[in-house]
Amino acid sequence: MRLILNMRSTKKVSTTSPNSSPETAARIKQAAIGEFAENGFTKTTIRAIASAADVSPGLVIHHFGSKEALRTACDDYVFTAITEAKEANAQYSTMAIQLMFEDPQMRTNVDYLVKSLLDPSDHGQRFFEHYIDVVENFVTQGIAGYTFRQSTDPRGQAAMIASFALAPMVLSERLRTSLGTTDIKDTMTRLAPHLLDLYLNGILDSIPDAEVGTDSNGDDQS
Repeated sequence: MRLILNMRSTKKVSTTSPNSSPETAARIKQAAIGEFAENGFTKTTIRAIASAADVSPGLVIHHFGSKEALRTACDDYVFTAITEAKEANAQYSTMAIQLMFEDPQMRTNVDYLVKSLLDPSDHGQRFFEHYIDVVENFVTQGIAGYTFRQSTDPRGQAAMIASFALAPMVLSERLRTSLGTTDIKDTMTRLAPHLLDLYLNGILDSIPDAEVGTDSNGDDQS
C-alpha cells in the first residue's frame, strides 16, 4: 500500500487548462473572423463568437480582453494572411487571384477585409492605412520580380493602386450582376487578366497631339 501511495505522490499533475492554450486563442480568433465577416462588426457579439468557437464568453475575454481587442487581433491576422498569399502567388500572374480564392479560409478573410473597409470606424481606417502601407512597400521594393514605376508622390501612388485593387472586392455584388458571375472567386478570376493588362500597359491607346500634362511620375511634359 505504501508503495502505491508513493507512486501516486510522484505523478505530476498538469495545472494548465487546455482552454488557456494558444490553440484555443487561435480557435477563438478564427471563429471571430468568420462571425465578423458574415454579420459585420456591430452585430457580432462576444456570445456569438464564443458559441462559434465552442467556448464560454468568459474565455473569449480571458484571451483577448474585449471585443475591440479581439477585432484588432483579427485585423492583424487577416491582413498578414492576405499579404502573404499575394506574395506567395504573385509569380502566377493572372492565376494568383484564383489560387487565393480556392482556399475557403482565404475567401472568409476577403469577406472580412471588405466588411472592414466599409466600416466607418477607426478600425476600418486603420485597416485601409495598413493596406496602403503594404502597397507602398511593394511599389518601392518590388514583389516577386515585378517592379513599379516610381513616383514623386509614393503615398499618393500607393493610395491610388490600393483603391484600384480593392474596388472589385468592394463592388463584388454589383460586378456579379453585371458579369453574370456566381461568386467573388468567379468574378476576380474573370477580371484578373484585365487587371494585369492595365498594370502592364495602362488603359489609353493614344492621346490628342496637343495634349499637355504630366507623366505617371507627376513631371510636367510640356
